[in-house]
Amino acid sequence: MISSLTGFGRASYTDETGRVSVELKSVNNRFLQIDTRLPYGYNWADGQLRQYVSNAISRGKVYLNLEIVDYNPNQDVIINKPLLNKLIALGDELNSNTGKNLPMALDGLLSLPGVMKVDSKEADNEELWNRIEPVLVEAVKSFVDARKREGENLANDIKSHAEVMRKTIAKIEELIPEFKANFITKFTERIKELAGQAGFDESRLGMEIALWVDRSDVSEEIARLYSHLKELDNILASDKPVGRRLDFLVQELNREANTLSSKINDFAITQLALDLKCEIEKIREQAQNIE
Repeated sequence: MISSLTGFGRASYTDETGRVSVELKSVNNRFLQIDTRLPYGYNWADGQLRQYVSNAISRGKVYLNLEIVDYNPNQDVIINKPLLNKLIALGDELNSNTGKNLPMALDGLLSLPGVMKVDSKEADNEELWNRIEPVLVEAVKSFVDARKREGENLANDIKSHAEVMRKTIAKIEELIPEFKANFITKFTERIKELAGQAGFDESRLGMEIALWVDRSDVSEEIARLYSHLKELDNILASDKPVGRRLDFLVQELNREANTLSSKINDFAITQLALDLKCEIEKIREQAQNIE
């Protein structure tokens, strides 16, 4: 199935220890570029995150945001009890000396420098990754599915333009015999008019007409256009990344349309050839959005 280069996916998991969230979004890019935004202390996960995303997609500029909220089961609260006892004793002494009951709140004492600190033990990266990975898997699946849905819309739009091209080529085929007949009639009349009946050479006229017919023959171009459109159907039915193949095919379609229009000097056919090139350009614009 065709995938778009743009997409969005998000997943999160919350339990009593906190929340893990992974968010991905992508925009067009010729190659795969992954930009990660990680919480402090999680740089060790950068390579694993990039590897997983690169296994899922091949092109696009991807922004990955990992968010870890209130998750650190390895934190310890350390109280400097000797210092705390000294502060409490100092408070009692002041109360005794002044004869007043001076307020002394525990939260105030704990906020004093050196009384309490929160210490984090060295975390087990494997354990942390086991928590992150399921969320990453879900987010990437959502992200890839979004790209596929958008890719399906792009493929349907390209198919509609390809169908218009087939109808346009068929119209050109219908007009070519009439164009050739009209040219031969007018060419013959003009030659007879200029040369006069006495000096008219039938064999030379036939040779000139044969040369013109050969130069204006577009049967090969039409056959190649049909062949390229058939290949376009095959590409759109592929389940592999096809963006680069599609870019190349669009170039070939445009080349054949240009050659066809340059060979035939007829207003109606030229207009149809321009219509062909307009449809090819629309396909090219959509192809730039496909992985």
